[in-house]
Amino acid sequence: MSRDKVGALFFLLLSLAYGLMTFTIPLNVMARTAVFTARTVPFALAVGGIIISLLILILPSRDPDGSKSVIEVFRGFKWKQAALLLALIIAYSLVLKFAGFIVSSILFLIAGFRILGEKRTKILLLASIPFVVAFWFLINRVLGVYLEPGSVFFLIGGR
Repeated sequence: MSRDKVGALFFLLLSLAYGLMTFTIPLNVMARTAVFTARTVPFALAVGGIIISLLILILPSRDPDGSKSVIEVFRGFKWKQAALLLALIIAYSLVLKFAGFIVSSILFLIAGFRILGEKRTKILLLASIPFVVAFWFLINRVLGVYLEPGSVFFLIGGR
């Protein structure tokens, strides 16, 4: 089994679990009949992940030596990086309500890029700040989905 296949299998299980969890997102009475709801984007991401992982599992492997055991495939993974990214995701979910979407997302992306090896400050800032602000604008202003600014915003005197 190649690394691609093991990764695709893991991603398939993750996408299936994520897709099932989208049905637990509460909807208010008005949103139940709407086309675009709080469940739409997470569900689309889950379906996309399922489709991509199934394609990787079904299509032939690029690896000519696809006869490696699962243990041999796992040996080459960057476990420390993966553990740090997982810890970062947990920290992001804990900080999100306090710091708000924009601040916590910018910090999350900067820390994630650092973990993945990017050290240039200019690149870190240019890759995170415009992306988060554009995404916030799209979600909040264009689609009308309210993103809470965070408790810290109200603590410093925001309305």
